[in-house]
Amino acid sequence: MRINCFYIILFQVMTIATVSGQTLNIADIRKDFKIGHKDEDICKKHLESLEKHADSPVERGYEAAYNMFMANHSSNPFKKMSYFKNGRDMLEKEISNNPNNVELRYIRLCIQYYIPSFLGYKQNIEEDKTFMVENLHKMNDKSTKELLYVYLKGAKMYSDEELALLGR
Repeated sequence: MRINCFYIILFQVMTIATVSGQTLNIADIRKDFKIGHKDEDICKKHLESLEKHADSPVERGYEAAYNMFMANHSSNPFKKMSYFKNGRDMLEKEISNNPNNVELRYIRLCIQYYIPSFLGYKQNIEEDKTFMVENLHKMNDKSTKELLYVYLKGAKMYSDEELALLGR
């Protein structure tokens, strides 16, 4: 009887560990967003996790972004373009289904602002900048709102007047 209880408890602990290991740490994914294009290991780690477990528009938006970041880490020009196009298409699909999602618009703004012009993916910068000024302050999650604000402030894409509105 004692041995059976031990195995039951061991099974429960292993099940809990397995299930908890299958969740996303969206806070880390958000935090690492600013370095995913530079750090291949971080990019791969988050992309693998997102590909398996992303189930919300924001999570799928970050999956799209990390897909585009992988283009930076590939030496094969065909793979580079494939990563970029797949990520772009995924992100645009999420935004078309959730046009008022602040975080999705933030992801697209950051990518379009820094992406090379020859890729032809810069058409929404002004629209998304304006959207962020008008909507960032409405976010309920204060820590995410602050993280986005700090990143946008550091990107130097806004005037002082726009930053004042963005940070309200």
